[in-house]
Amino acid sequence: MHIFKCSMAGMLAVAMFGAFTFSAQAAPMSCTTSAGGSGATLTLSDATAAACFTGNDTNQIDNSFLLFGMTGWVLSDKNDGPDGDGTIDFVTGPTNGTKSGGWSIDTLAGLTEVVITLKAGNGFGAFLLDLTTPDPLSGTWASTKGLSHASIYYNGTPTIVPLPAGALLLITGLAGLGLAARRRNKRQPV
Repeated sequence: MHIFKCSMAGMLAVAMFGAFTFSAQAAPMSCTTSAGGSGATLTLSDATAAACFTGNDTNQIDNSFLLFGMTGWVLSDKNDGPDGDGTIDFVTGPTNGTKSGGWSIDTLAGLTEVVITLKAGNGFGAFLLDLTTPDPLSGTWASTKGLSHASIYYNGTPTIVPLPAGALLLITGLAGLGLAARRRNKRQPV
């Protein structure tokens, strides 16, 4: 009986430890655009905050737009066009005209403030991504109206190495290896 009590106490301790050390998945966040017959309720998983606005995000969100207490937002990608600077891109973008589905992005680019917007009806919802979830690069979305488009915005300075600089670094490294091999071959007698 004593072994059973110790085992039960040990299992209870492990269960309690596990409950406090593993973070829970973020709950979906929702917001509703203004009424008037063409409002929509928009939802995104893995978000820490949500805000809805009337109008079109790509006509309103710019460097001076106040969103989640910050200005300085940059459009990175839009699911239905070549818009944005391409720092963060949709890998799987929400499908226009549908009411729910999945989304995924290619990188966080070292950023801590990333927003996905969903435009439907007469407004859009902005969702600040929860970067503490196990997979902050993908999630689900839903809307009570057909989706017009989705966009990605970020705030801050990306910390990725641009491709031209990376390519130059690679070429320089390969040239150095080639020179080292050539010197080694010249020293060896034939």
